[in-house]
Amino acid sequence: CSRCGNTEGSCDGGANCPSKPYHDVDTGRWYHEGIDYAIAHGLMNGVGNGMFEPESSMTRAMLVTVLWRYAGQPQAAANPFTDVPGGEWYTQAVAWAAENGVVNGIGGGKFDPNGRVTREQAAAILFRYAQKVGAASAERADLSGFPDANAVSDYASDAMRWVVAEGIIGGSREYDGRDWLKPQGSATRAQVAAILMRYIENVTK
Repeated sequence: CSRCGNTEGSCDGGANCPSKPYHDVDTGRWYHEGIDYAIAHGLMNGVGNGMFEPESSMTRAMLVTVLWRYAGQPQAAANPFTDVPGGEWYTQAVAWAAENGVVNGIGGGKFDPNGRVTREQAAAILFRYAQKVGAASAERADLSGFPDANAVSDYASDAMRWVVAEGIIGGSREYDGRDWLKPQGSATRAQVAAILMRYIENVTK
């Protein structure tokens, strides 16, 4: 495992584990590999005080900043949003994303940087980014097998069909034993780490 120096396969959470500094990352949980990947590739950092907060909701500013880091932190034109102050850790990222059509505002010249990212919003932002960089974005899955397929917003329909087809976002197994898309459910930091890892490994390689 090149992430943590363990050649046997999955990371054992040892001294070289990228998640090791964060005492709230359970290395036995499903998200371990994705968080290791995001940290090792400089896509995500902790939130301070030795915390990663894997179960916290991802904000719009956080998600855009992760993609901006992946893109190489390019310089951008002026930030167009009235609720994105200059000099914040996310200002350049949001300006870049807006300039390149990766994000749209919420209307009225606002971006809502602290708003929670839903699963379908994450899919749409990633889909637009893939199209911008010319990554494979033609695949589409049939969502009819998901009980809540009709809950996907029109703007995110193509994006959700694409992320499911590429194995980037899957269903969420619920108590009834079925997989639900939960398009309006909040995307956690752990989920976004896994989404980015699957995107990079499934689509760009």
